[in-house]
Amino acid sequence: MFKILTPFVIVLMIFIFYPVKIDKTIQVSEYKQLACMAKNIYFEAGHESFEGKIAVAQITMNRLNHQSFPKTVCDVVYERNKRTCQFSWTCEKKTNKINQEKYVESIEAARLVMQGKASIDILKDALYYHADYVNPRWNKQKVAKIGRHIFYEPRNQRQLPHNQKI
Repeated sequence: MFKILTPFVIVLMIFIFYPVKIDKTIQVSEYKQLACMAKNIYFEAGHESFEGKIAVAQITMNRLNHQSFPKTVCDVVYERNKRTCQFSWTCEKKTNKINQEKYVESIEAARLVMQGKASIDILKDALYYHADYVNPRWNKQKVAKIGRHIFYEPRNQRQLPHNQKI
């Protein structure tokens, strides 16, 4: 069952499921970054297993921590180049209809990965992935298939271009 979630409800869900006391020391930007991560997980792997959600979150964090990618979660998620978006859903017209149960799972996966409490060892150097029904013919080292996604790391760590569509 799908229900429309307004931005207010999404932020409210984050406040409920993000285990931090809400006080003056909490930065609004932390919640914004968590919301960007959760949304990315949802639209990239919302119907995948929890492990698949963790994998997508980990790639986002790997990019965040890599020298050739932007330095905030939201900037990583919404990064574009002249030809394409790094995460395809950000270029598509997605509806605001969100399955609440799957979105809550996405928030939880985002929280765990962003807090460093969940990761998948084999993906520690992975920066790219794509769905198994496309073939981008990348010159990258395949490291894993989790659910419907195939994950890659650069063949040579000096290989820094990141403008391939995922």
